Amino acid sequence: MSCPGCSNGTIQGSGDLKRFLCMAMLLAVLSGCGGTAVDGASVRTHFEELAGFEAHLKIISDLEQSVLEYEEDYVYNKEDNDTFIITAPESLAGIGGTIAGTDSASFVLQYEGLALDDAMPQRAGLTPADAFFCLLDDLRRAEPAQIWTESTGGVELLALRYGQDGDDGKVEKQVWLAAEGYQPVCAELYADGERVLQIQVTSYRET
Repeated sequence: MSCPGCSNGTIQGSGDLKRFLCMAMLLAVLSGCGGTAVDGASVRTHFEELAGFEAHLKIISDLEQSVLEYEEDYVYNKEDNDTFIITAPESLAGIGGTIAGTDSASFVLQYEGLALDDAMPQRAGLTPADAFFCLLDDLRRAEPAQIWTESTGGVELLALRYGQDGDDGKVEKQVWLAAEGYQPVCAELYADGERVLQIQVTSYRET
């Protein structure tokens, strides 16, 4: 399932971003799905209390002017490390790893016994390896800058947008959840206005 309301991959400045968000919220209201009050606190509580889940992810990376597509099986366990196994492309299929740590500010990626804490991405949360882990951390801990409801294909979705300004630039994330049950559906991640990742959750089962 493609992310609803996907942009063309570029956000031109904060003024245009605000207009984009206002239009998205207005369309949600006009479509009749914006009448229910939504609350970021209930989303945080849900993901904080979630014991675990298994998901299959499709990740499209737009980094460095090239488009790469990955698929992986991801397992979240609140009381242990997260684990993942790459299933596509074929050249990488079978490579697995773990993500150890409690939040996106301090964590370690590990592939086949080799710790990569000295080779962490310069901008955490914006690579196929760590994006979903950091997105879950936002859902557990962060207050969304914007939150609204949308409807696509007869399914009601909750849309949340997060933004963070840091020394290395601005990072924005937009994630869509099922309005009932908060199942992750898809997400888009932006660095300095440019879309760098799309994540689609093609299967999901809480454990």
